[in-house]
Amino acid sequence: MSAAPAWWTALCGELAPTLAHRRIAVYASGGSPYHHAALIAQWGGVPEPVSAAQIRAGALHSYDVLVMPGGGLLAMGGLLAPLGVTGSGAIRDWVAGGGVYIGSCAGAYLPATVPESFAIQHPEIVPLHLLDVPVANGADGGLGGLDSPGVGVLRVSVSAPEHRLARGLSAEFEVVHYNGPCFTPNPGAGVTAVTRLVATGAAFTPWERSLPGDDTPLVSRLIETHAANVVSGSHGRGTVVLFGSHPEFGFDVLQLGWDEAAQLFGNALCSGMGQEHANRPTALVSLRLGTVPDDLQYASARFAALAGAAPDLTRAPAFQGRDAPTLWAEALGAAVTLTADTAAYLRALPHGAVPAACAAWLDHPAAPGQDYGFVGLRQLTTHLHALLDQAEAHLRSPPPPVTSPYGDWNQHPYHLLASSYLSAAGLAASTALAAGTLGTLSGTRLPPPHPLFRRRIPHD
Repeated sequence: MSAAPAWWTALCGELAPTLAHRRIAVYASGGSPYHHAALIAQWGGVPEPVSAAQIRAGALHSYDVLVMPGGGLLAMGGLLAPLGVTGSGAIRDWVAGGGVYIGSCAGAYLPATVPESFAIQHPEIVPLHLLDVPVANGADGGLGGLDSPGVGVLRVSVSAPEHRLARGLSAEFEVVHYNGPCFTPNPGAGVTAVTRLVATGAAFTPWERSLPGDDTPLVSRLIETHAANVVSGSHGRGTVVLFGSHPEFGFDVLQLGWDEAAQLFGNALCSGMGQEHANRPTALVSLRLGTVPDDLQYASARFAALAGAAPDLTRAPAFQGRDAPTLWAEALGAAVTLTADTAAYLRALPHGAVPAACAAWLDHPAAPGQDYGFVGLRQLTTHLHALLDQAEAHLRSPPPPVTSPYGDWNQHPYHLLASSYLSAAGLAASTALAAGTLGTLSGTRLPPPHPLFRRRIPHD
């Protein structure tokens, strides 16, 4: 494992004393929470999955922070549906009473000022309007409520250097963006634009360039108008932090390997007043991994076989500054190594009694109809193999023609295996992050099975 960079060491020292006394809820009923959770655990906190049903029942009153991740297949709609109007109202009231809401991507869209058409289609979003900040790329069409700027690395500048969220950051730095919202704060509305778009990085694909086209990229217009990708403000006595980008994502093809953008999330975790909750469950449970390590080792072999069986990708969409054949090869190659490393890591974990906070990270089923969201390692591994099964079945017939960047999501082998953090390769990253979180919470000194820090290469 590479040596920790200075920013990481300093941030860990700052966060550990605070996070030891903060209860952090990670929304469990949709989206992709594993990157957030892994960072929280690495920094000395305990990420606690909390479902929409628990939120509706008032569970947030025991927490200081709620983390709302990026979306699953249904984006914002998939996060909202389990909450309903009651759950959204419970979040609003909790924030007004002093809670800290941190949203990434789809989770950042929900509390902003969204198009009226989206609110009509999803009335459960209305109580979640926490900040008067328009979405710069809101749209009736697009990805169910917004037009995507694209996928990959953006360069941003700090526009509020004295703000708590900007602590420790360079004047300009890079962050991963994955279709999400940008914002146009209104002067005098009490919302601070913390960072703004400056340029696209080398590893970025504008939405309009995912498939052949000549349209002027939306991301260019957002850069020209100095749109914000991180904003923060107050709602009642609470704090709202909206990350249109993904500071919790890493920078390799599977969104692993953090860089200084992660400080945004760390700084946000220390926002607000906090209520010094130190009472967490201390009961012990037995850590029994069962067949999970063997299942992940088998997944590694399946990824290796599929890496050399690419379908016709000449019309498949580009993402992350890579054409489809390159992304296929890189993502599947990384998944081969990552699943094998995760299997080895789990086999090396001590299998005695561990804190009850670890139990869900091993075994936790999804609620009916859940759009991705939090599940345990057992369920993640089962889902991973289900995607591999689907891809193998569709490889036996010609893939359908691609008419939009995310067309035929559940049929095209490229989407099933490689193209996003929701693909099989993306789930390989989630299993590594979940395994590392499980190990960290159980007190192991083993380094996690995924890369911690960004690997610098010449074109960076």
